[in-house]
Amino acid sequence: MSLTIEHLDDLPPAPVSATRPALPAGTPILLETEDLTVLRLIAAGHRRIDIADITFSSTTAIDTRRRRLCGALAADSSEHLAALGTVYGLITRDHLPDAPRTSPEVSEDDQQILDLIVTGLNGTRIAARLQRDVGPVNTAIARLVGAFHADNRCQLAVHAVLVEAVTGRAVDRRFASKPLSSLPPFHLTVTDTGILLHTAPAQPSADSDHRSLADSSPADQEPEPTGSDQSPQKDMASIPPELATWVSNHVGRHHPWPLPIDVSGARSWRMSSPEGIIELRVPRTYGDLQREVSAHRHAINRLDDGRAPHLVGFDPRLRALLIREPRGERMDGTPGTGLHRESVHEQAGQLLRTLHDSTLGTHDRQARAAENTLRYLDYVDRVLGRIDSPVLTGRRTAVRRRMLVLREALPQLPAAFCHGCFGVGAWRWQRPTRSLALTGFTRSQLMTAVTDFARPSLLWSDQPTLQDAFFRGYGRPLDEREQLLLGDFALLAALEDLHHAIRLDDTEARLYLADAVCAAMDRLPGQP
Repeated sequence: MSLTIEHLDDLPPAPVSATRPALPAGTPILLETEDLTVLRLIAAGHRRIDIADITFSSTTAIDTRRRRLCGALAADSSEHLAALGTVYGLITRDHLPDAPRTSPEVSEDDQQILDLIVTGLNGTRIAARLQRDVGPVNTAIARLVGAFHADNRCQLAVHAVLVEAVTGRAVDRRFASKPLSSLPPFHLTVTDTGILLHTAPAQPSADSDHRSLADSSPADQEPEPTGSDQSPQKDMASIPPELATWVSNHVGRHHPWPLPIDVSGARSWRMSSPEGIIELRVPRTYGDLQREVSAHRHAINRLDDGRAPHLVGFDPRLRALLIREPRGERMDGTPGTGLHRESVHEQAGQLLRTLHDSTLGTHDRQARAAENTLRYLDYVDRVLGRIDSPVLTGRRTAVRRRMLVLREALPQLPAAFCHGCFGVGAWRWQRPTRSLALTGFTRSQLMTAVTDFARPSLLWSDQPTLQDAFFRGYGRPLDEREQLLLGDFALLAALEDLHHAIRLDDTEARLYLADAVCAAMDRLPGQP
């Protein structure tokens, strides 16, 4: 059975922003049975990878259905989507039989936090909104999760709505400030083709803070997190007006959504357009901007059209650049994405060789590559001291000894114009043409070529045929020094990615990368 909800516009193909105005009633939007299944699994607290397993789908398909749901219900996050789905009656106690029947006692301070959880804010943004330290806020969230018999914030949001522990206006400003049971009913009609929702909630009032990103001003934005909150996921929901105007002049007006600050320190937003995904980047420094623009102009554009990002425009005055990303699905191991096929790794090798052979930086190429790689080693050395993980207990000294070996070997290693973060995370699978595309060139520069082999080598250790296929496409095998030091560079890449996962509080990635660090260390010379 399918569900049809009345709205004016077609569904946005990308996540909606936290400040996007709700769509008025109008043309119906069809939500399929699979969409409702995904909605209810989200409400039950399942992760996207688990939902993909349960529904026999790819994580890309799950992300697409989640975006459809967010667009239809005007939701801003998974927690907000789960709460709104419960308000609309699409999630009931029949779907969550273990939900509590009555609301527990909640303190006034915890109620403030609960009201913000159902709007989809995470701990960092709640702390910023309430101008508190993030630690006590996360403690309160954990306390609420336990009190409402939930396993995570999504379940907490649903349980809070089911027991009416929040008002309608807490869930969304479109609703009145009264108990949810007092809201006008959402009339549903069951038809042969699905369910038709005839009445939409009241629209935001004129004083609502739901405005477009381009029109928002600093006074409308949430306060910055306190000094104790150094999380990279600060509130970036609002694009500065001058920057928004510049973007509109290049690609038109599209609803952006913010990305976490990346490892280079750049702020980024993405927009969905008919031509594909557009990324707006504001690098941390003018030097970073110059490096990225130069990489696009003289190296990345050597790759075939559609298989790498395309530079749409840049403005040094605004320290900004616009990039159109290649189409394709993430290579996450889902059946059909080809992650473990030799032909995919052969294509990856071909693309990387084209990039490596770029003539950008031909003057003093070897010396500049060694210098840039040395700075990379210095960065990972600093990261090593910041990683709080049991996998490094008693091992930091051994890692730093291997770094000394690398520093001495750098001048003898082959140089190349490197991707900088080359690995499965930068691969995109294009099903129609069965071809591979690359993305994520934010750190491209001259370095030692083996740097780009590091992340794929974590896959090759258990599947040597993939390594053979990769270097068949690359056109040359590893030389003796590269072969000897590949494991060291794999360890550096795993440490860097682990540090970034810890900063993003990505538990799943952190566990995977901790295992990768252990595996890389076990393969180093001299290890038992």
